[in-house]
Amino acid sequence: MLRYILILAFFIFNLNISSAQFQTVATEHYLLGVDVKGYEINLPFSKEKTEESWKDYAKAFGKSEETQSHKTYQTKFRTDIYPNDILVYSQIKGNKEQSTIWAGIDPQGIPKDIYPDLQKAMEEFIYNFNIKMRTDLAQKKIDESEQAATYLSKEFESLKKDERKNQRDFDKTNERISSYEEKLKELRGDSTQYSQNLQSLKTSIDSLYLELEKVKSIVETYKQKLEDIK
Repeated sequence: MLRYILILAFFIFNLNISSAQFQTVATEHYLLGVDVKGYEINLPFSKEKTEESWKDYAKAFGKSEETQSHKTYQTKFRTDIYPNDILVYSQIKGNKEQSTIWAGIDPQGIPKDIYPDLQKAMEEFIYNFNIKMRTDLAQKKIDESEQAATYLSKEFESLKKDERKNQRDFDKTNERISSYEEKLKELRGDSTQYSQNLQSLKTSIDSLYLELEKVKSIVETYKQKLEDIK
């Protein structure tokens, strides 16, 4: 139970982290003899997690090829800006704690007046990827918190049920104890009365026994006198 409370507290704390620390940075990567302008952003996720999310996020780019430790996609990107195929490069670096993703567009073959707009769109694309990853994490924490809340609610109701049952049993037991105490008091009174009656009867029996012996003695005396007469 404590573990679920800690998860909820951790989630609430992390919601207060400002998104201002997650900003894109313009950088160039030298690829295939060309300086490719692009944007990178630091992410509070492992390299493995970022690669997994990027694979899903950029699936519209299609299959990729390896180019100097970068992924290369020949694809269409923002056809409202430029309808032809372009080369998109991406690279993810990092460790188990954090990562950095970079993506840029090969300028070759793209009109110079259009290239800045495509780059701006790529910056938004990268930033929105960052937003999606953090939103997915927040949603996961919300789901976990809701599960924790549901679990705690069930635990609370279960404990309240046990409390009510124990209270009923406690009250019934106390009632039985009170009843037994009254009965015991009554039995003790009866026992005292029986003891007194026994003592009185014993005295009466002893007295009667003495009288009986006297009568027996008188009878024996009369019997003897009767014998003497004969």
